[in-house]
Amino acid sequence: MVAGVAISIVSLYYLPFQKLDIPFFLLCLMVITSSFFAVRIPRVSGRITVADTFIFLGMLVYGGAAAIVLSALEGVAVTMIISKKPKVFLLNSAILATSTFFTSAVLNEIFGAPADLPHKGFSATFFYAICVMGFVQYIANTTLISIEKATKINESVWNTWRTYYLWTSVTYFAGASAAGIVAILIDRYNFYAVFATAPIILIIWFTYQTYLKNIEASIEQTEAARLHVEELSKYIGELQRSEDARGQLLLRAERARAEAEAANRIKDEFLATLSHELRTPLTSLLGWSSVLREAKRDEKVLTQGLEAIDRNARVQAQLIDDLLDVSRIVSGKLNLEVRPLDITSVARAAINVVRPAAEAKEISLDYRAEPGLGAISADSARLQQIIWNLLSNAVKFTPHGGKICVRVEQDGSDARVTVKDTGQGIEPEFLPRVFDRFLQADSSTTRSFGGLGLGLAIVRHLVELHGGTVSAASDGLNKGASFSATFPLLTGRTDPITVTHSGEMSALEIQSLDGLRVLLVDDEAEAREIISTVITRTGGEVTACKSASEALAMLLEWKPDVILSDIAMPDEDGYSFIGKVRSLPREKGGATPAAALTAYARDVDRSQALAAGYQMHIAKPIAATQLVTIVARLAGRE
Repeated sequence: MVAGVAISIVSLYYLPFQKLDIPFFLLCLMVITSSFFAVRIPRVSGRITVADTFIFLGMLVYGGAAAIVLSALEGVAVTMIISKKPKVFLLNSAILATSTFFTSAVLNEIFGAPADLPHKGFSATFFYAICVMGFVQYIANTTLISIEKATKINESVWNTWRTYYLWTSVTYFAGASAAGIVAILIDRYNFYAVFATAPIILIIWFTYQTYLKNIEASIEQTEAARLHVEELSKYIGELQRSEDARGQLLLRAERARAEAEAANRIKDEFLATLSHELRTPLTSLLGWSSVLREAKRDEKVLTQGLEAIDRNARVQAQLIDDLLDVSRIVSGKLNLEVRPLDITSVARAAINVVRPAAEAKEISLDYRAEPGLGAISADSARLQQIIWNLLSNAVKFTPHGGKICVRVEQDGSDARVTVKDTGQGIEPEFLPRVFDRFLQADSSTTRSFGGLGLGLAIVRHLVELHGGTVSAASDGLNKGASFSATFPLLTGRTDPITVTHSGEMSALEIQSLDGLRVLLVDDEAEAREIISTVITRTGGEVTACKSASEALAMLLEWKPDVILSDIAMPDEDGYSFIGKVRSLPREKGGATPAAALTAYARDVDRSQALAAGYQMHIAKPIAATQLVTIVARLAGRE
């Protein structure tokens, strides 16, 4: 604590006050805000935050002294969640300030002043500096925290660090990479490029949550294993003459250790895969955005760049959706809205989604359905997700000129969907684990196919939630694979609902919003701009407001037909805003249809938005055609 306080005081003395501007104080606010997004680490009573990205950014933009002050500020903010004791405030701030001091000192010694590094652009020196910055901060921070936490739980520092902090390495490097890219963008453009860190921070947050849940489960399993070993020891003591029994027990213990080592290896491989899969589309997005900013570009380059940006943005959105689905499944919060469905129509709709990808690889799709199959009880969106995942998996692993067969038929009292391909196939030893989470047959750096290894795991959980079963079969490598999912058929005569289409609508299907007034409330200027552009291009009128107070005044004056509002906004959030709208009389706009358009996409967020007074909850990002359709639906223009 003495060292940390001394470092903080000296850093305040050397703080470049002449360079401190409004963006610096905005950066301080970001550090404080992100510190409250803390995830509790089980047993050690510690917290992990997502504020390191902003600490790195402060070091690259304002220098080491500023970064140390920001670290001390983070320590104060995160401590407010867990304690009010001055000693705890000093200790946490001292640890963070000291680790940032080490990072700044190393960068100064090797590369010179950190604030000068962004001026060099994307050079080899800058790349090495980012790696060193993430590594030193990771080692210094986690080592100091492990020393402090080890004394509380009576374990060695090495054990504490390896169990609770080793896995956080990827997030330090991800934060350093994001800070490096944004620092260069700030140097070339302006400070508002800092918002480019949002996707990375969101992914780091979900990664923390997912893996801390795994750590909690691991701790529970370890405790259960310890109790089990104690019972076994007593049993062995009573049956010392039974060598066979002792051998069996030793064999079980060895198998449990092997399974634990395999689970730990899978976790490390998944972290590496996650980092790779997130960086890949981000690299394309940043690269094409730089190309499209150039003065010299032709129509072909423009089209190619826009397609690449759209494609990679969808990839990142799908990664986040998969992580959210796994989080819901692990926590038991995945809800289904079941109704009688015609499974053949769902299969056709899913085939229509993957057909363009199959045609691009010259893969033939052979679909056959047994007539008069009957209805199943299912959630339409989730059932389509099951079949789409199986089909997209088949397309991905089937080479050019291959074939995919889709069959929907009755199997006793069940409906069976079978997707069979002529693709890569599955090794016999991997086949029993093909539906496990975070597991891939090839997780090496030389693998041919991307992904997080979550698709088939999500399929298994969704099928089981519908009361069905899923299975996989393959004759071996390069001999294709077959996946089957069965669902119980409803007894008696039930008129099923038919799904007529899937995916984004074509240009001919886009609703017209002629003469429709839309009041848009969002504190982000870019969000207001793109949403306003989409609506006005289809004939609607938009008034965009950046705050709830401004929107309330405009509601009384302009009398819109539809309201679209963000949830997270400064001063007053979307929940408070819609509450004030609903308190108004009908003639003053109190009954105006409204939708919450927000990046908070959990089931609990949807329930909270609907309970607050919104008619719809729309998760960002959303395609233009879907947005127009939802606005038309809110206004009663089905």
